[in-house]
Amino acid sequence: PIASAEGFIRQILGWREYVNGIYWDRGPAYRDVNYFGFTRPLPQCFWEPGQTDLACVADVLRTVERHAWAHHIPRLMVLCNFAVLTGVDPGALSDWFWAAFADAMEWVELPNVVGMGTYGDGGLMASKPYVASANYLNRMGDHCGRCRYDPGARTGALACPFNYLYWTFLDDVRQRDLDVGERMRMPLANLARIPAAELAAMHAARTAFLESLAPDATGWQFHHDQG
Repeated sequence: PIASAEGFIRQILGWREYVNGIYWDRGPAYRDVNYFGFTRPLPQCFWEPGQTDLACVADVLRTVERHAWAHHIPRLMVLCNFAVLTGVDPGALSDWFWAAFADAMEWVELPNVVGMGTYGDGGLMASKPYVASANYLNRMGDHCGRCRYDPGARTGALACPFNYLYWTFLDDVRQRDLDVGERMRMPLANLARIPAAELAAMHAARTAFLESLAPDATGWQFHHDQG
Protein backbone atom coordinates (compact mmCIF):
# COMPACT_ATOMS: atom_id res chain seq x y z
CA PRO A 1 0.00 0.00 0.00
CA ILE A 2 1.13 3.54 -0.72
CA ALA A 3 0.92 4.48 2.98
CA SER A 4 3.33 1.68 3.90
CA ALA A 5 5.71 2.65 1.11
CA GLU A 6 5.61 6.28 2.20
CA GLY A 7 6.28 5.33 5.81
CA PHE A 8 9.24 3.14 4.86
CA ILE A 9 10.77 5.75 2.57
CA ARG A 10 10.25 8.69 4.92
CA GLN A 11 10.93 7.06 8.29
CA ILE A 12 13.52 4.40 7.46
CA LEU A 13 15.37 5.60 4.39
CA GLY A 14 14.85 9.28 5.15
CA TRP A 15 14.51 10.22 8.81
CA ARG A 16 16.71 7.48 10.25
CA GLU A 17 19.61 8.33 7.97
CA TYR A 18 19.11 12.06 8.52
CA VAL A 19 19.25 11.62 12.30
CA ASN A 20 22.31 9.40 12.01
CA GLY A 21 23.97 12.04 9.85
CA ILE A 22 23.26 14.80 12.37
CA TYR A 23 24.74 12.71 15.17
CA TRP A 24 28.00 11.89 13.40
CA ASP A 25 28.37 15.35 11.89
CA ARG A 26 28.00 17.17 15.22
CA GLY A 27 29.91 14.72 17.40
CA PRO A 28 30.07 14.63 21.23
CA ALA A 29 29.63 18.41 21.47
CA TYR A 30 25.99 17.91 20.50
CA ARG A 31 25.38 16.60 24.03
CA ASP A 32 25.97 20.10 25.37
CA VAL A 33 23.83 22.26 23.06
CA ASN A 34 21.37 24.37 25.04
CA TYR A 35 19.83 27.10 22.90
CA PHE A 36 17.46 28.42 25.56
CA GLY A 37 20.04 28.18 28.35
CA PHE A 38 17.88 25.93 30.51
CA THR A 39 19.42 24.78 33.80
CA ARG A 40 16.57 23.12 35.74
CA PRO A 41 17.43 19.59 36.87
CA LEU A 42 15.26 16.70 35.80
CA PRO A 43 12.06 16.69 37.89
CA GLN A 44 11.69 13.84 40.37
CA CYS A 45 8.43 12.79 38.69
CA PHE A 46 10.43 11.37 35.77
CA TRP A 47 11.58 8.67 38.19
CA GLU A 48 8.44 8.66 40.36
CA PRO A 49 5.33 9.37 38.24
CA GLY A 50 3.20 9.73 41.36
CA GLN A 51 5.04 12.98 42.09
CA THR A 52 2.95 14.84 39.48
CA ASP A 53 -0.80 15.38 39.36
CA LEU A 54 -0.78 16.15 35.64
CA ALA A 55 -2.64 13.14 34.23
CA CYS A 56 -0.94 13.15 30.84
CA VAL A 57 2.58 13.41 32.25
CA ALA A 58 1.97 10.79 34.93
CA ASP A 59 0.37 8.37 32.46
CA VAL A 60 3.22 8.55 29.95
CA LEU A 61 5.83 8.23 32.69
CA ARG A 62 4.06 5.17 34.11
CA THR A 63 4.10 3.64 30.64
CA VAL A 64 7.86 4.21 30.47
CA GLU A 65 8.26 2.80 33.98
CA ARG A 66 6.37 -0.38 33.05
CA HIS A 67 7.55 -0.96 29.50
CA ALA A 68 10.74 1.11 29.04
CA TRP A 69 9.02 2.54 25.97
CA ALA A 70 6.39 5.05 24.84
CA HIS A 71 5.05 6.06 21.44
CA HIS A 72 6.95 8.88 19.78
CA ILE A 73 4.01 11.32 19.97
CA PRO A 74 3.74 11.33 23.79
CA ARG A 75 7.53 11.30 23.96
CA LEU A 76 7.57 14.54 21.98
CA MET A 77 4.34 16.33 22.85
CA VAL A 78 4.00 15.34 26.51
CA LEU A 79 7.44 14.60 27.96
CA CYS A 80 9.64 16.87 25.85
CA ASN A 81 6.95 19.56 25.78
CA PHE A 82 6.74 19.49 29.58
CA ALA A 83 10.54 19.59 29.88
CA VAL A 84 10.87 22.61 27.59
CA LEU A 85 8.04 24.52 29.24
CA THR A 86 9.55 23.94 32.69
CA GLY A 87 13.10 24.78 31.56
CA VAL A 88 14.76 21.40 32.07
CA ASP A 89 18.39 21.13 30.97
CA PRO A 90 18.21 19.28 27.63
CA GLY A 91 21.29 17.25 28.49
CA ALA A 92 19.68 15.95 31.68
CA LEU A 93 16.53 15.06 29.75
CA SER A 94 18.56 13.29 27.07
CA ASP A 95 20.43 11.22 29.65
CA TRP A 96 17.12 10.13 31.17
CA PHE A 97 15.72 9.07 27.79
CA TRP A 98 18.92 7.16 27.06
CA ALA A 99 18.65 5.29 30.37
CA ALA A 100 14.87 4.82 30.53
CA PHE A 101 14.01 3.58 27.04
CA ALA A 102 14.83 0.06 25.90
CA ASP A 103 15.16 1.19 22.28
CA ALA A 104 17.48 4.14 23.03
CA MET A 105 20.81 4.30 21.25
CA GLU A 106 22.63 7.61 21.50
CA TRP A 107 22.90 8.13 17.75
CA VAL A 108 19.11 8.22 17.43
CA GLU A 109 18.11 9.32 20.95
CA LEU A 110 20.32 12.40 21.26
CA PRO A 111 19.27 14.21 18.05
CA ASN A 112 15.61 13.32 18.56
CA VAL A 113 15.52 14.56 22.17
CA VAL A 114 17.94 17.49 22.09
CA GLY A 115 17.29 18.60 18.53
CA MET A 116 13.69 17.65 17.78
CA GLY A 117 12.28 17.42 21.29
CA THR A 118 13.76 20.48 22.99
CA TYR A 119 15.00 22.74 20.16
CA GLY A 120 18.25 22.66 22.08
CA ASP A 121 20.29 23.13 18.91
CA GLY A 122 18.46 26.33 18.02
CA GLY A 123 16.77 24.97 14.92
CA LEU A 124 19.45 22.88 13.25
CA MET A 125 17.16 19.86 13.23
CA ALA A 126 13.63 21.18 13.79
CA SER A 127 11.82 24.11 12.21
CA LYS A 128 10.16 25.12 15.50
CA PRO A 129 10.08 24.24 19.20
CA TYR A 130 7.50 21.49 19.67
CA VAL A 131 5.63 23.13 22.52
CA ALA A 132 1.88 23.16 23.02
CA SER A 133 -0.80 24.19 25.48
CA ALA A 134 -3.50 22.01 27.02
CA ASN A 135 -5.75 22.79 24.06
CA TYR A 136 -3.58 20.62 21.81
CA LEU A 137 -3.18 17.87 24.41
CA ASN A 138 -6.93 17.75 24.96
CA ARG A 139 -7.57 17.35 21.23
CA MET A 140 -4.96 14.66 20.79
CA GLY A 141 -5.63 12.45 23.82
CA ASP A 142 -8.05 11.48 26.56
CA HIS A 143 -6.04 12.45 29.62
CA CYS A 144 -7.73 15.78 30.29
CA GLY A 145 -11.05 14.14 31.13
CA ARG A 146 -9.30 12.29 33.97
CA CYS A 147 -7.26 15.23 35.23
CA ARG A 148 -7.97 17.64 38.06
CA TYR A 149 -7.03 20.60 35.88
CA ASP A 150 -9.21 22.47 33.40
CA PRO A 151 -7.64 22.40 29.90
CA GLY A 152 -9.68 25.45 28.93
CA ALA A 153 -8.45 27.70 31.75
CA ARG A 154 -5.28 29.78 31.61
CA THR A 155 -5.58 31.31 35.07
CA GLY A 156 -7.15 30.30 38.36
CA ALA A 157 -6.68 27.44 40.80
CA LEU A 158 -7.73 24.76 38.29
CA ALA A 159 -5.96 26.19 35.25
CA CYS A 160 -3.91 23.54 33.48
CA PRO A 161 -0.21 24.24 34.02
CA PHE A 162 0.45 23.50 30.35
CA ASN A 163 -1.52 26.64 29.51
CA TYR A 164 0.32 29.19 31.62
CA LEU A 165 3.65 27.45 31.06
CA TYR A 166 3.12 27.63 27.29
CA TRP A 167 2.15 31.30 27.13
CA THR A 168 4.86 32.42 29.53
CA PHE A 169 7.43 30.43 27.56
CA LEU A 170 6.37 32.34 24.45
CA ASP A 171 6.58 35.59 26.40
CA ASP A 172 10.15 34.74 27.40
CA VAL A 173 10.96 34.03 23.75
CA ARG A 174 9.47 37.38 22.76
CA GLN A 175 11.29 39.32 25.47
CA ARG A 176 14.62 37.69 24.65
CA ASP A 177 14.00 38.15 20.91
CA LEU A 178 14.96 34.55 20.21
CA ASP A 179 14.69 33.01 16.76
CA VAL A 180 12.22 30.13 17.01
CA GLY A 181 11.36 29.79 13.33
CA GLU A 182 8.73 31.15 10.99
CA ARG A 183 6.17 28.56 12.10
CA MET A 184 5.96 30.24 15.52
CA ARG A 185 4.84 33.55 14.05
CA MET A 186 1.15 32.83 14.61
CA PRO A 187 1.47 31.72 18.26
CA LEU A 188 3.56 34.82 18.98
CA ALA A 189 0.91 36.97 17.30
CA ASN A 190 -1.73 35.34 19.50
CA LEU A 191 0.41 36.08 22.54
CA ALA A 192 0.19 39.78 21.74
CA ARG A 193 -3.60 39.59 22.13
CA ILE A 194 -3.47 38.41 25.74
CA PRO A 195 -4.22 41.23 28.21
CA ALA A 196 -1.23 42.32 30.29
CA ALA A 197 -2.99 41.51 33.57
CA GLU A 198 -3.77 37.96 32.45
CA LEU A 199 -0.21 37.42 31.27
CA ALA A 200 1.10 38.69 34.61
CA ALA A 201 -1.19 36.23 36.40
CA MET A 202 0.17 33.41 34.26
CA HIS A 203 3.74 34.39 35.10
CA ALA A 204 2.85 34.29 38.80
CA ALA A 205 1.24 30.87 38.37
CA ARG A 206 4.32 29.60 36.56
CA THR A 207 6.60 30.80 39.34
CA ALA A 208 4.50 28.98 41.93
CA PHE A 209 4.33 25.81 39.86
CA LEU A 210 8.08 25.69 39.23
CA GLU A 211 8.77 26.26 42.92
CA SER A 212 6.60 23.23 43.69
CA LEU A 213 8.30 21.02 41.10
CA ALA A 214 10.56 18.69 43.07
CA PRO A 215 13.99 18.14 41.46
CA ASP A 216 15.57 14.72 40.99
CA ALA A 217 16.63 13.53 44.43
CA THR A 218 17.90 10.09 43.41
CA GLY A 219 21.53 11.13 43.07
CA TRP A 220 21.54 9.27 39.76
CA GLN A 221 24.28 10.21 37.31
CA PHE A 222 24.78 9.12 33.73
CA HIS A 223 28.33 8.39 32.62
CA HIS A 224 28.82 8.77 28.90
CA ASP A 225 31.03 6.50 26.84
CA GLN A 226 31.26 3.79 29.49
CA GLY A 227 29.33 1.07 27.74
